Amino acid sequence: MLQALRDIRSVKVLVVHPKDRERNELVDHIRRIGCRVEAIWPPQDGIPPETDIVFVLFRQDALTTALLKALSERSSQVTLIGIVEFESPGVIEAVVRAGTSAVITKPIRAFGLLTSMIVAHSLSHKDKIYTDRIQKLEAKLSGLKRLEKAKAILMSAKSMTEEEAYETIRSRAMTKRVTMDTVCMAIIEAKELGL
Repeated sequence: MLQALRDIRSVKVLVVHPKDRERNELVDHIRRIGCRVEAIWPPQDGIPPETDIVFVLFRQDALTTALLKALSERSSQVTLIGIVEFESPGVIEAVVRAGTSAVITKPIRAFGLLTSMIVAHSLSHKDKIYTDRIQKLEAKLSGLKRLEKAKAILMSAKSMTEEEAYETIRSRAMTKRVTMDTVCMAIIEAKELGL
């Protein structure tokens, strides 16, 4: 937990909120926490590079639609914290669709802000780790499926055993200095082209 407190002071924060007293207080409090902070309004097409946490005011208007588009294109490493004035079905839907990790309400208060930032940033970081892990496992599974398909093609076309087909793929990969998956894709493609 102490590490999370130290880490939060090194993050870059973006506040997407109209200029008013509450935004100024939010920005000042984030600065007191020790973060670098920038405030913008109206929402821009993208999120500035190296942004770690974005606080966003969700409203029921055309700006929220443009904002959702910009947020959908953000890096998966950016933590999103929603700011809501009232709970309407449209605002709740926008908050959920945007993938927020935490929500703070208006009027904005300093109490709980640091906790929300740390918890949201930690959850977002864990989510990124799990997403990366899932993508790697899916890629590995796809590779295994291609290996099975390539072996079946060799076994059928060349009357090989499963072990012989595997060894053929492995030795061709070593000879050509490519991955086994590359060899499998070539075998599958050749079969599909009728070669």
